[in-house]
Amino acid sequence: VRPVEQLRGGDWSVHCPICDQATTSAPTPESAPVGGETVYGLTKVDQEKLVLLWGKQAGIPTVALRYSCTYGPRQSIFNPYTGVIAIFCTRLLNNLPPVLYEDGEQTRDFSFVEDIARANLLAAESDKLDGLPVNIGSGKGVPIREIAAQISDALGIHIEPEINGEFRPGEMRHLTSGTERARSAGYAPQVELSEGIGRYLDWIRSQADVRDYFSEAEDILRSKGIVHRIAGP
Repeated sequence: VRPVEQLRGGDWSVHCPICDQATTSAPTPESAPVGGETVYGLTKVDQEKLVLLWGKQAGIPTVALRYSCTYGPRQSIFNPYTGVIAIFCTRLLNNLPPVLYEDGEQTRDFSFVEDIARANLLAAESDKLDGLPVNIGSGKGVPIREIAAQISDALGIHIEPEINGEFRPGEMRHLTSGTERARSAGYAPQVELSEGIGRYLDWIRSQADVRDYFSEAEDILRSKGIVHRIAGP
């Protein structure tokens, strides 16, 4: 986890604890240590341990799927915490700029909802994944700035993203799923990001009341100390 003081100085890199050089991101396998460095992350770690332990003790075939950032039709346009693709869409459709934390170059792995559904069916039917945590993702990290640009181009609404030096302590700089375990059981994502964004936009255009709820939510996050800003000169 990057120290808050480092982030306040506008240094977004992840540094090696030994040589202090900036590191290069790589996909995260299931064997990587799990820390639970945020409240949200800790709930996920505890849920996973609980369900796998219960499955083992009760003799129930159990798999813990670790979804990457999931998006697609019917993803809420009313929940300001739902995910960047939905948030960027509602912002742009209201002629507001997408808000990028840090410098917008942080990366995430995105999965279309139909691929997630296929992964669940595979996990339910496969005997290769019993008792295991399994990453479900594309295995590709995409900069958040690029997500904003793709949505802007697809909508034909070109508004420069807002980057104002804000960040959320505890957030990962880069997060890409290592998918070898899922692929060994036959999983392969079928919907490319550009297609998935297009299909989500087709759905969101059909909605009658597309509003921006992010601005109010961000004010709440700032007031609770969840969103910080880099130190001034």
